[in-house]
Amino acid sequence: MAVKKQKILVVEDETALRTMYSLWLKKAGYTVVTAEDGVEGVEKSVHESPDLVLLDVLLPKKDGFEVLTEIRRNPKTKSLPVVILSSLDQDFEQKHGLTLGAMHYLVKTTISPELLYKTVEDILKK
Repeated sequence: MAVKKQKILVVEDETALRTMYSLWLKKAGYTVVTAEDGVEGVEKSVHESPDLVLLDVLLPKKDGFEVLTEIRRNPKTKSLPVVILSSLDQDFEQKHGLTLGAMHYLVKTTISPELLYKTVEDILKK
């Protein structure tokens, strides 16, 4: 019996970063779906049924905090694991993201494929 590939939604407006994260995750064996803005991120979190969302904060149309709030409000996605991946590295933003229900807050300047894999795997194993 084939193991179902877990699906990750990457919500990132910067094409180069979206592509890089997607390639890292595909290389690790995940199915990847992407969204370029907050509105599309909310829609895909509902309609694509991802196993986890990687969410940028600074997004067009709706910021990541608004997206996370909507994901938590929707009965279909309220328990969906969300990892914020942002260039905002202040304590305030990190605390705010975690308070809204993110499982982790990773700072883009410190991200590596290994850190991303480990964070995603740790969450998906639970």
